[in-house]
Amino acid sequence: MILHIAIKEIYRNLTTLRFTLMVILLPVLFIVNALIYSFGSGGYTTQMNNYNRRGTENRGHIIKHADQSLAELALVGPGEMPKRPSRLTFCAGGVDEVVSRSIKMKSEGTISRSGGGKDEDYKWRPPLKLEYKVESAGSTPTRRVKINWVFIGVLMSFFAILFTFDAIAEERARGTLSLMMSNTISRGQVLLGKYLGAFVTLMVPLIISILMNLLIIHVFGDIPFGTSEWLRILGMVGLFALLISTFIFLGLFFSSRVSNAITSLVWLLLTWVFLAFVFPSLLGTFVGNLNPIPSVDEISMRRRAQLDQIDDEWKGGANKIKKAPSIEYPSRTRTWAEYFTAIGDTEKQIADEHIDQQLRQVQFARDLTQISPIATFQYAMEGLANTSIAGYMDFVKQARRYRQTFIDFVKAEDQGDPESLHIYPVREGLSQKPVDPDAVPVFEERISYRSVLSQVGLLVLFNLLFFIMAQVSFLMSEIK
Repeated sequence: MILHIAIKEIYRNLTTLRFTLMVILLPVLFIVNALIYSFGSGGYTTQMNNYNRRGTENRGHIIKHADQSLAELALVGPGEMPKRPSRLTFCAGGVDEVVSRSIKMKSEGTISRSGGGKDEDYKWRPPLKLEYKVESAGSTPTRRVKINWVFIGVLMSFFAILFTFDAIAEERARGTLSLMMSNTISRGQVLLGKYLGAFVTLMVPLIISILMNLLIIHVFGDIPFGTSEWLRILGMVGLFALLISTFIFLGLFFSSRVSNAITSLVWLLLTWVFLAFVFPSLLGTFVGNLNPIPSVDEISMRRRAQLDQIDDEWKGGANKIKKAPSIEYPSRTRTWAEYFTAIGDTEKQIADEHIDQQLRQVQFARDLTQISPIATFQYAMEGLANTSIAGYMDFVKQARRYRQTFIDFVKAEDQGDPESLHIYPVREGLSQKPVDPDAVPVFEERISYRSVLSQVGLLVLFNLLFFIMAQVSFLMSEIK
């Protein structure tokens, strides 16, 4: 009987204008998405070419300075730590659209100290620091709206309510519901049959459109999909199913609660707009006002004040860094090392703290907005595509661990030179001999998808919650 109701529901859906609209719109959107990321300037091929170019330049940078000396390499740093482009960016752009795809580990230029009195002329490089760059995503509609799988998922949640708003209310109004219930069939079977009918009606065109999308990208986009990508794509199809299922149950809930289909549609549209747009925007604004992030100017002023304080303490106080460091004077060189360490610790603390504040605020806002199944779907898609905020935060942590790995490497190599003073991070205190470029540690990004599990769990809970709501509502509703 459940199968009979489902088939009847599918047949009814196939003869509606909304189904015609969906089967036209879905392939068009997926084809446009495939063409944009296959031939567009921001596609995977372009990103990968830039990634490889950065890798080649970075390798040349390391070879050049390693051939000069360990001290030179230690002061200029290993260069960029690029984030590998995701092959599934066409599914979910995520934070890759608003943050730089690389973190630089570098020393900014040289600082000169002019001699005067007992002071000596000296040029030095500031200590290494990580440079995090946040790019503006722009405010034009073409930059805000991305025709990717996340956008199509939001559209599919809208179609889910279009196919269910009248599933029960209209049959009640026409009297066919009471006729159906006069047979030996339970209300739970009726609800499940209507659910399956709507689910199949939505998922079959979606899967066909996805296959068209993947075929175009695979053939024309020159994007090699491995086992990992295919498994993640399969996971994304599962996320589509969970999102569609959630809104089918929501549609059945409202359809069973109200007396006519128009009222059901109005309530569903209001709920959908609130969950998709209003609620995430309001919470984002609330979190931003609750804990505002210091501006770039404020951070710059704070940094300058702390560095000036260090300069006053070390240049004008009893520390006496008035004479340049020298191999012949280890104590003087060690004093400069303490000065550089103080500067480096301050720079590191301010830069790391600022980016951490920004990322934590974004993560907190996203955690709150996961009360919306649409937002949860988006974050899960970004997690599988490796474009999520959680993935970028993990990338930042890996970059910081690499910073320490590089410093440890420099110190370990320096210990092998008996002529060195073994004083880091002063040029005169480190080995002046070349170092093997192949021995320099290479940054390798490791990707984790653990954050997706919580979002999948939430989508399952949304399904259970709305299923219970729909079931209880239908049991308590009047048949006539």
